Amino acid sequence: MACAPDPEHTPDPCAGEPGTAPALDKCGVFVSESGDDKNPGTKDAPVKTLQHAIGLASSERDSGEAATRRVYACGGVFEEAISLSHGVDLWGGRLCAGGDWSYGGPLDGPNALTVIAPPLGIPVRVLGGDDAVIAGDDATSVIFGVRAVAADASASDGKSSIAMILEYGARAIVQSSVVLAGDGKDGEPGEDAPSFRAGPGVLGNNGVDACTANVATGALPVVTVCDDGIESTGGQGGDGGIETGGDGTSGLPEAVGNPPDLGRGGFGASSMPCEEGEDGTDGAPAERAAGAADAGLLGVDGWIGVRGEDGKPGGVGQGGGGGGGSKGRSDTFACPAGRPQGGAAGGSGGSGGCGGKGGKGGDYGGASIAIVALQGSDLTVDASTVLGAKGGDGGVGGTGQPGGGGSVGGYGGKPSAGFRDMPPACRGGSGGNGGRGGDAGGGRGGHSLGIGSVGASVAILETATVSPGQAGTGGLGGNSTPERPLGQGQDGTAQFWYRFAAPAPEPPR
Repeated sequence: MACAPDPEHTPDPCAGEPGTAPALDKCGVFVSESGDDKNPGTKDAPVKTLQHAIGLASSERDSGEAATRRVYACGGVFEEAISLSHGVDLWGGRLCAGGDWSYGGPLDGPNALTVIAPPLGIPVRVLGGDDAVIAGDDATSVIFGVRAVAADASASDGKSSIAMILEYGARAIVQSSVVLAGDGKDGEPGEDAPSFRAGPGVLGNNGVDACTANVATGALPVVTVCDDGIESTGGQGGDGGIETGGDGTSGLPEAVGNPPDLGRGGFGASSMPCEEGEDGTDGAPAERAAGAADAGLLGVDGWIGVRGEDGKPGGVGQGGGGGGGSKGRSDTFACPAGRPQGGAAGGSGGSGGCGGKGGKGGDYGGASIAIVALQGSDLTVDASTVLGAKGGDGGVGGTGQPGGGGSVGGYGGKPSAGFRDMPPACRGGSGGNGGRGGDAGGGRGGHSLGIGSVGASVAILETATVSPGQAGTGGLGGNSTPERPLGQGQDGTAQFWYRFAAPAPEPPR
């Protein structure tokens, strides 16, 4: 009598390679363009969408049997973005017309493959994380007979094009398939700062006339308050005294490096006549900002590019110094009897103009990356074609704003009417002009990569073709030219496989 076969050594009817293993209902879920998602997903009653088939293959069956973790897909076009559960196989390119779901020959024509080509999004995403734990640490998804085609600029940033992503901890073998990224979108130019001049300074106040007070208070300061809260203050005029005039105060803010005589208040009259306040120094123009240089980061949404640096604001103009005050009495003149005896007061300095605003950095061009493999993932490419396309050009940086004009100082007070020999007080100095805002840097050009990885294990077998397309050009800095490309962002990288640096860990809180 024949012995019953040992269950532990009974051959698995579902085992084998995609091209030779039998396509049985017990082995997987079947999907066809002509199917219906209300069907059970058998060979005779396939479902219609890949994602529904993946969900059925990932779940325990109604009979209590374990999940099949395999999807058989007909050749055809599926306009959907799919998320493939970790450890679920996707065996595409099946000939379904005869009902046997077999392979009728080599998968060398675009119509023979299962084409996954959504109008938006990333066509194929292999999940990891918690789903990987459910599937088991050694579970690997086999993607066979598939043509994943990303539309241009279809990633979530609206700029990059990525055809496949292996999320953290995902494991996949891409076999006898084609993975094609589309073109990245050019980066938008950075916003120009306003073309009109920044806020101007304020006119200085005039000093009061002689013989109106025994001590005539100098003209009060004027202040420019700029949009960023920075102030420019004209110096106060010197007091008008009886025997001597008061000194004017210096304008603010102090000039960088404290250059001599800029914005200094004028001396009051004593044995010598009073002095006018000195003009304030102009605010420093901002330098051109740098173009984007960092390679960017990979994440679950694809590539995060780098904008050009924003332009810095120009410096505020220094306020002019206050004019020196005069005196009301000397050996040759005096105020009329019965009138106050103080001399004329000095005019205050005009305040400086505001610094111009900086332009905004140019945006990055979108990347074109066929496959992205994130931290802890494991990717093998076998007998497949993986191609990047055109990376987008970086956007040009925005231009800076002209600084505001400084205003003139106020006049010193006049002598008493009819007293020709009595000198007037001195006027305040003019405020400095605001510095021009900085032009912004250009954005980074988009990469063109066959594979981009970060902290992943990648094996490209000799049977595979992995190639980049054309990388994007970095955007020019604001107000620069191709002949003098100041502030230009770096061009994108074009490589068959590029390994990105892992992001720095966040500091402990």
